[in-house]
Amino acid sequence: MKEITEQLCDGVQLTMITEPKFKTSHIMMIMSMPAQPENYAKWDLAHSILLNSCAKYPSIAKMSERMQELYGASFDSSVAVLGDVFQMHFTVDVIADAYALHQENLRKESAEMLLDCILHPLLNDAGNAFTEQAFQTERQELLDAIDSEINNKRAYASKKLKQTAFAGEVIAYPCCGTREDALALTPETVYQAYVEILAKSEIMIYYVGAEDAPELKDLFRNALAPRKIADLGYFAPSPLKSEVKTVRESMDVNQSQLLMAFKLNTEQKITPEQLRTTSLIFGGVPFSLLFSNIREKMSLCYYCSSKDIFLKSTMIVSSGVSSENLEKTQNAVLEQLDLLKNGDFEDDLLENTKRYILNALRLSGDTPASCMTQILEQRIREDHAGLEERIVLYEQVTREDVIRTANALQLDSVYILEQEDET
Repeated sequence: MKEITEQLCDGVQLTMITEPKFKTSHIMMIMSMPAQPENYAKWDLAHSILLNSCAKYPSIAKMSERMQELYGASFDSSVAVLGDVFQMHFTVDVIADAYALHQENLRKESAEMLLDCILHPLLNDAGNAFTEQAFQTERQELLDAIDSEINNKRAYASKKLKQTAFAGEVIAYPCCGTREDALALTPETVYQAYVEILAKSEIMIYYVGAEDAPELKDLFRNALAPRKIADLGYFAPSPLKSEVKTVRESMDVNQSQLLMAFKLNTEQKITPEQLRTTSLIFGGVPFSLLFSNIREKMSLCYYCSSKDIFLKSTMIVSSGVSSENLEKTQNAVLEQLDLLKNGDFEDDLLENTKRYILNALRLSGDTPASCMTQILEQRIREDHAGLEERIVLYEQVTREDVIRTANALQLDSVYILEQEDET
């Protein structure tokens, strides 16, 4: 596997990863801006409008027809907030050129279509706004998505915990904005927000395919203008509250949700590998403490797991429980963390967890998507450690590192979504 990164112009970078075994070409353009919650709804709506039509292909039917000409190429887009950074992701997947029937340059043609969508959207006759039809269609989709969040109680509880744990921070706000934000939008305001992010965002382009694609360098260099970009704060640790914040909410649910946020509180440096390993030992693998003890031995919950958000120096524990077991489960989670803090765990648990991590890392080059995930993680890391370097860093995590990390984790926030009292 070969990886080459080149600065095309100020604020625009292209990374190409080539591996002969791949049968498809994967191209992603990421536009990054300092996160601004007041603009989330505008940016979310803009990204969804862009890939449904453009000046060259002014309808979904025309877009679909062109994608079929590209042997069923697929286009997708999404938004995310990483640390204090808002990102728009635009991707296209197409079969490798070697499988084209008439020697077409499919990766170049699909990249051109992607640029048509992003740079030349379908506008109204005055050229100062998205079309009313596209705006209304996509805004309704956004409103429906916002309204449906309440139906997924696990995702709803996760959102509410973030609002509690990260109150006042940009990650606390849903990256799609709120219903009120969406209703206040117009085709003009969304277009203006799109113009701003197009002009000011950092643009990272990634290509993963079977062979070199030198034509993409000139294509993107000629299409994208240099820009002055603001500093992007991916690593944005969340401060630990002076006392634990607990929020309870009652709802007609079949299963109560208990979520707990733990934050690092130490002047010692805790690395991403140390926090990830500790979180997995605690509740991120099938043989973790939370799964083995709270779910299996104690039978206190339907599920119980942990995950880390290193960019926020946070570990989140999520569990689904019966209402009568809420307090018992919360106490049990704290007791399991005390086991880690006191070093009361088997060496095999650490070694098996590290083996689990390393196996996943070594498989990460098997698909274009997994290659993309690894290169994105490298981009946002302060040390920019590559895959082989990260493997070494995980191999070096010790029992003492896990104990030190566990002792640095303190309970910050609790969110409980409990079953309504029927009496």
